[in-house]
Amino acid sequence: MTTAVNPSPRVASGLPLANKVRITGALLAIVFLFSGFGTWAFNTGALALPPLAFMLVVLVLACAAILIDPLGSGTTRIKGWSVASACLAMLAFLWSSGSEVAFQEAQTRILSALLLAGFSVLMAEESTGRVARCAIAVSTCLAVALNVWEITHPMTFSRVLGRSAGFYMNPNIAGAALVTGLLLALPVVPTRGREAFVLVVGAGVFLTLSRGALLCFGVVLILLLGSGQLGARRTSILAIGGLILLGSIKNTAISSGELTYLNGRAERFVKQRLGIGSSAELEADVSASSRSQLVSRALDLFGERPLTGFGTGATVEWSESESTHNIYARYLAEYGVLGAVLMPVLLLLAWPRNDQYSLPVYRSTGRAFVVFVALWGMFSHNVADDSFVLIGLALTTALPTRRRPEYDS
Repeated sequence: MTTAVNPSPRVASGLPLANKVRITGALLAIVFLFSGFGTWAFNTGALALPPLAFMLVVLVLACAAILIDPLGSGTTRIKGWSVASACLAMLAFLWSSGSEVAFQEAQTRILSALLLAGFSVLMAEESTGRVARCAIAVSTCLAVALNVWEITHPMTFSRVLGRSAGFYMNPNIAGAALVTGLLLALPVVPTRGREAFVLVVGAGVFLTLSRGALLCFGVVLILLLGSGQLGARRTSILAIGGLILLGSIKNTAISSGELTYLNGRAERFVKQRLGIGSSAELEADVSASSRSQLVSRALDLFGERPLTGFGTGATVEWSESESTHNIYARYLAEYGVLGAVLMPVLLLLAWPRNDQYSLPVYRSTGRAFVVFVALWGMFSHNVADDSFVLIGLALTTALPTRRRPEYDS
């Protein structure tokens, strides 16, 4: 028979100081790193401290939490991958060009690995995780509001006319961050409001015109509907109502002259992004064709050195103007055969288990997040460096439970 017993001294005390340290670190990470505010504020001169300063503070707080409460550092799954990832980046640097660019890339990947481990420490406790998810919900709603505002104030944040980006400045990153925020915040959104929350975030993703993010949002929506976390009927009704409302707002804005910047070249660009332009306009889509060429070039490099690759930073300092826009191709070109398993192992470790104590909504959104990361890796070579993805992985591997096993006997 299962009965309640006196909790252990650690559970009884709750180690309030450790919890305060973890919550402080988690909130700093979300406000300045997850939201993109730190980077935007530093680049615009609104903030003197660079994002690196906040990263270091977060890491210091994570170390402090470990010293205060060694037993509350959470699972070792992600931390083990972080160590392996950092070691591989350093090892591959040995046979790289050894240039300043390669060295900087190695530093970036080591820092990302440390951040992933730090986030997993800060968000290991259920109380911290819930606070973090609530903060992410606020950050996500703010990001959607900024994207909507940027429709009539083009390029206030975004670097591309006709595409909203908010504090992230890059529309593609903004779209991915919104999908991440959707999945991490959904469990703390009241049940009756989840469909509305998903569709509001979907509107924010649409305004970025990021094809990769839109594809990921569509897949995530299907997964959430299939797992029963969203009601199909309620979602459909709200979607139809939202489209009617958006159409009315668009007509009002056009008649008032607020969207005149979409005339001419910008309008053709928007159609091109959505795949609804003429055949000539779609054929002129340089972005899509250039990305496939970059991936092809990376695979050629892997073919030349399949065992070791060309070393850390090889796809950053090559003759192409951009890196691969694909994390899998990047790792293959730089790490060789070891790069082929790096991301799959991370995704496997992050996949929520069928734990009898885990809550279904957290498990479903966690699995949808892992699928999203796997897909987004095909559109971004920075997926393992983006703070919002790292925070998401930390939260996904620290899912709350119905009850604590240590209370059972």
